[in-house]
Amino acid sequence: MGTAYLVRTKPVVEPLDKVEQPWLVAASQVGLADIQPKLRLYGEIVPGREVELRALVAGEVVAVADRFVDGGSLRQGDLIVAIDDFDYRAKFDELSSQVDEAKARLEEIQARRKSFAMALRRDLEMVSLHQRDVKRMNDLSGRGSVSDKRLDTARMDLTRQQKATEMRQSDLAAEAARVKQQQAVIDRLSVGVRRAERDLQKVRLIAPFDGFLADVQAQVGKRLSANDRVARLIDAGRLEARVTLSDRQYGRLVSEGSLAGRTVAITWQVGQQSFIYTGRLDRVGARIDSASGGVQVFVRLDDVGLSKPLRPGAFVTIAMPDRTFHKVAQLPESALYNSDTVYVIAGERLEKRKVELVARVGNDVLLRGEIEDGDQVVVTRFAEIGPGQKVEVR
Repeated sequence: MGTAYLVRTKPVVEPLDKVEQPWLVAASQVGLADIQPKLRLYGEIVPGREVELRALVAGEVVAVADRFVDGGSLRQGDLIVAIDDFDYRAKFDELSSQVDEAKARLEEIQARRKSFAMALRRDLEMVSLHQRDVKRMNDLSGRGSVSDKRLDTARMDLTRQQKATEMRQSDLAAEAARVKQQQAVIDRLSVGVRRAERDLQKVRLIAPFDGFLADVQAQVGKRLSANDRVARLIDAGRLEARVTLSDRQYGRLVSEGSLAGRTVAITWQVGQQSFIYTGRLDRVGARIDSASGGVQVFVRLDDVGLSKPLRPGAFVTIAMPDRTFHKVAQLPESALYNSDTVYVIAGERLEKRKVELVARVGNDVLLRGEIEDGDQVVVTRFAEIGPGQKVEVR
């Protein structure tokens, strides 16, 4: 009886209806706008200009710059190395003396030519006098006043004077030729003087611009031959950042026109210290490496010089303005599914929207498509996500 009583009086549990549990998600609000993101790129500092300094003449090094060491800095016009100039100065002085001697010889020839010219004028006057004398004798001989012998004598005097005049003219022409010949000698010697003067100037190797020295290979006492390497000089005022753009990045930038002139920011991080420089995109590389892909560009840095710590070989970060994207939304990359889908919260449920991936900016994406201002887009990723899913924004 007790067992029957307990069975009849046991409590009955009524089944409860199943309640749907929402997913806790994070969301980002859509704001359509014109966005010009910054490309974050990495590059290496390279010298925009460097020269290989070589000895221009042969000889023994007798002096070098105080900072003629690897890493030393030089100002434009500073002495780099000086070579013993004794032989070159002696050659210059010798040729200069030969030029002076040749000029004195030219003056002597010109004086003799002038004398011959004056003598020729007198000879021509004598010829004119003899011609008048012969004419007068002919007239008198016709009237019988002068003998034939006297007429013949006058004619012989005229002939002798004409012969002397012709010889004088020949001498004068020869002196004119000697003047030209001597002038050619002077010109030839003058070329040698200029060459010797240039060699004399080349014994001092001068810095063509402000820069840093590298690969120093000469010191006092070393004998150099012409064209021997002395050092390399890197232009401190012309440093560049070499950057590689991906094909996609380059295509976006070049679609807006020329890349040259774009202002960029360059950051060199050294330990806890950051050095920030400005620059502008100067040019695109001469070749594109088809194996590795991408396009090399060169950014020329502003406000660099000997007083700045930056050196070639430094690894830097570059912030470069990208192209402007019109009416796009910038959302975290986690909001994008399958490269073309986002989920918008409508009430408490999810709606699937199709979008176009315009660009990637760091960890964000730029999207346009079936989204509007104010839409709440889910940025939490979970495998069960789908249209109609109930969610709660945390």
